[in-house]
Amino acid sequence: MTDSAATPPTTGSTGRTVGDLQRAIARQLASNPLLSTEAGWRSLTARLYRHHGPLLAHADESAPPAARIAQLVEACGAQADSADALADALDHATGQPDIALPLRTIADWLTARTLLTDAELSQLRELTEDVPPHEATASAQACLPFLSADLPRHCTGTWPTTLHLLRRNLLPSGLPPLLAFLEYLAAASRDQRMVLRAWADAKASDLGLSDELQACRQAAASFTLPERSPARVMFVLLPDGLQKDYYTLRMWHREGARTKPALRDEDTQAVSQTELRRLVAQRLRQWLQEAQDTAQDDLSIEFWLPLPLVNEPVWDWCADATQMHHSARNVLVRSLDRLQIPTIQSAWRARWENLMQTSDKPLTSDRVTPSTARTTAAQDSERPRPAQDLVILDSPPNDGEGRLQFLDALRNGAPAILWHRQDCSPAFQSAALQLIGAGPLHELPQRISALRAGHRHSAVTDDAVSDITLLWDDPTHTLPALHDLVAPSEARAL
Repeated sequence: MTDSAATPPTTGSTGRTVGDLQRAIARQLASNPLLSTEAGWRSLTARLYRHHGPLLAHADESAPPAARIAQLVEACGAQADSADALADALDHATGQPDIALPLRTIADWLTARTLLTDAELSQLRELTEDVPPHEATASAQACLPFLSADLPRHCTGTWPTTLHLLRRNLLPSGLPPLLAFLEYLAAASRDQRMVLRAWADAKASDLGLSDELQACRQAAASFTLPERSPARVMFVLLPDGLQKDYYTLRMWHREGARTKPALRDEDTQAVSQTELRRLVAQRLRQWLQEAQDTAQDDLSIEFWLPLPLVNEPVWDWCADATQMHHSARNVLVRSLDRLQIPTIQSAWRARWENLMQTSDKPLTSDRVTPSTARTTAAQDSERPRPAQDLVILDSPPNDGEGRLQFLDALRNGAPAILWHRQDCSPAFQSAALQLIGAGPLHELPQRISALRAGHRHSAVTDDAVSDITLLWDDPTHTLPALHDLVAPSEARAL
């Protein structure tokens, strides 16, 4: 996974015509350092020569490389296969698949012109332009057969998705996917239902597919848009069995705007502890660029960590990638060790349910353990302290005492553990209790996120909260289960 040199123009949003897209991508390519040299031009043309040589006839060899590439982009406004070929060549020459995404939409648009009249395309755009991208994505996924290939990466908006479906193979019923898509959009939209169905009826009649359309309409009648859940990114760090201070990094994510596939597993990679910060920031930055239609205002970034890593500065890792994004995000630590202790699962779930049942009420002292508010040593020796739902550590979990407290809290099933990465001082203990009591308990991750991001005034000192860390283990949101057998098209979308 590589970082793009520059963020590409949002697919389909730069204008209403193919020409708008061409001009936007030409400007983008002209500033790309990989393409502004003769070496970059040679790499691009070598690929084009093998797969679509005639396109090179449109480039003036006496012009600078950036001007020649602009000429190629302009020539792509005539044929869909030229746009596809140039996009493939750009992917190969730059190693940055995102940079050519607008060319994919151009290819779809040019193909659409051969299938629909200009008037039909204009009407279709007017009918779909107010549909939010996440509704278009959900409707497209619902109308396609089970185990169909995913929507390609350039389908980040409603119009690119609509154009792409025009190029899809016919459904098993013989109905074009576009008409099925409109039926599912209509089923989910009361305001646009009649006009969407009228357009589909007219087109199906022209194609002699009215019966097939009616059957699809009946199948889509019960379709409702899935509730948009918050986006969730999970970084899982598994200890390497052979090399000390090496971990296997896996990245899972559920995009709030997408319902199928619900989760994705990115490539697994072994990485040294010193490289974790850089690699996590790189992957998170790329995901933020790609997930343009995701509800990032409520994004949860989870780090599933073994005990040796629970005190790592994961907030700082995320800040490296999200500094240009101003939305508050929840950064949570999750316990990888807890999943590997089957005997505590029932206690964990019971304590979580107990915590959530009264999460809108103030947290009473019998449900929180501030370690500095201990009973006397004599009392401690007389009876064990009862297990609590939320634990505030005496010391960070990377030192001896804090490690024992952390493990004790895990074994007792405490789903929430709070500590300071550097010094769990009395000032921190007091600040933590204030933070817990400042609102409903289920909003504690949001309050901590706002505090860490500086989005709200705090009466406590900066030192007391600058490195506050929350382990928030929700047993209803764990890691995804791998399936034993999957179709080839779903191999990266478990």
